[in-house]
Amino acid sequence: MEKLTRLSGLETGESRPLAESILNSIKLPIAEHGFGGFWFQGVANSAYQDYMQNSRKSLLTRRVLRSRGGVLASSPTVQLLHEQYVTRVAPTDINFAEALRLESPYCYVLCENGLPNKAKKLFNRHGVNTVLSWPLKHFASDAWSGRFTLLSKHPQGELNLTGLEATLKQAQMSLFEHFHDEINPYRQNNLFNQTAIKALRMAATGLHNHEISQELHITVRGVEYHLESMRNKLSATNRANLVHIAHQLEII
Repeated sequence: MEKLTRLSGLETGESRPLAESILNSIKLPIAEHGFGGFWFQGVANSAYQDYMQNSRKSLLTRRVLRSRGGVLASSPTVQLLHEQYVTRVAPTDINFAEALRLESPYCYVLCENGLPNKAKKLFNRHGVNTVLSWPLKHFASDAWSGRFTLLSKHPQGELNLTGLEATLKQAQMSLFEHFHDEINPYRQNNLFNQTAIKALRMAATGLHNHEISQELHITVRGVEYHLESMRNKLSATNRANLVHIAHQLEII
């Protein structure tokens, strides 16, 4: 787990060296607590409720919540592990939903009824014996939080958790500083049409639909369609409420 990389959704030629440098700077402090790897992502504060309700009308469906985008990984091995977990194991794993609870850290259950479950088999193949999900509040948002998924070869009882939260908070601040928009869960998985976001951004500045249509080179009806689509997805009551919600979720 020495060489650092990033997961899909954040990959660009110019930002990759920067990401590797930042991840490298936070890897050693985390390793001092006994963790050999990690992945980090933004998680909506409503994620657990959305996952359990499993409504097709929800913006954050189970498929969206199990997507691979918007995640920073500490190594190519961890990148592969995350991809395998969310695609092969997470749909039936009891740990996935529990780790979406953001009130407190959660240690993955790797045995059920005295037998190793699918998660344990996958993690053990990568030399991981303890998986710890550690949520951290977003300092400037009530809509979503950050979450580290920490991986260790050591049993939980042998880990040094003293001061771990302070270490992770410092790491999160660094990641938010450089990759805030990329990590935002409401900017992932093509939740919103990019033209719709542009139209809403213009509407938020006070432009009328005909002015937006001229700027975007689409019809007025097209502008109305995009704004109505955004309103429905965000369950907004009107245009002003739509702009307010979009600002809260940091979409615009």
